Amino acid sequence: MTSDDAQNVLVYGAERIPYSVQASKGKKRKVAIHVEPDGKVIVEAPPEASQASIEAAVKRRGRWVYEHVKDSLRRQEHVLERNYVSGEAVFYLGRRYKLKVLEVPKADRSVKLRGGYIEVRSENTDPQVIRGRLRGWYKVRAQTYLGKRLEVIGERLPWIAQRPQFYFMDTEKRWGGCSVDGTVQLNPFLVKAPRDCIDYVLLHELCHHKEHNHSPAFYALLDRYDPNWKATKLKLDDMAELLLNE
Repeated sequence: MTSDDAQNVLVYGAERIPYSVQASKGKKRKVAIHVEPDGKVIVEAPPEASQASIEAAVKRRGRWVYEHVKDSLRRQEHVLERNYVSGEAVFYLGRRYKLKVLEVPKADRSVKLRGGYIEVRSENTDPQVIRGRLRGWYKVRAQTYLGKRLEVIGERLPWIAQRPQFYFMDTEKRWGGCSVDGTVQLNPFLVKAPRDCIDYVLLHELCHHKEHNHSPAFYALLDRYDPNWKATKLKLDDMAELLLNE
């Protein structure tokens, strides 16, 4: 939690918590603070905001930032490093499976869901090779499943006039985003999460088509179309480090 190299640092008691500042999108005129699943703190501020006003806004929410960073780091402590060998736990649509690694001729390599296993058949069982095969399988599954759910959820929302377009994000520390032109950005490994968590993230991003900010109007949309979104978000936050452990 402590860093002396960061340009922006919140001092809270004996803790020094680094944070980065980004220009907020749309017409948002207030400073917004986000704590990512890995404990990284991002502050969104309007372009005209002064450094002093940003620092004051972060300081006012110092306890909230500290508690959320502490919770994120606590969750990381219980995540074991992956070795990509048979018997390890892997996830798909919220269900826990066992990884099964089989060495086979190159012509027979594949990744398949078989009962309680995700079976990776490969001519090379080096952990990084198995990791790459598994990641590729998740991305193929995500392309189909996330695309279908985006379409289904979009049909419920009157401001969505056509099938939502999406692409996979380069970063793997966030679940999603929405560009100014309305294109949805998704983490392909969201497909590991429970179905209700996936739907929450997709709805969240589609609500940005109408309210490209985190204003009260934005949260009113979430409340209207998913009254249980807060509980679902907490569930996803609790699982984030486990699901993003690659």
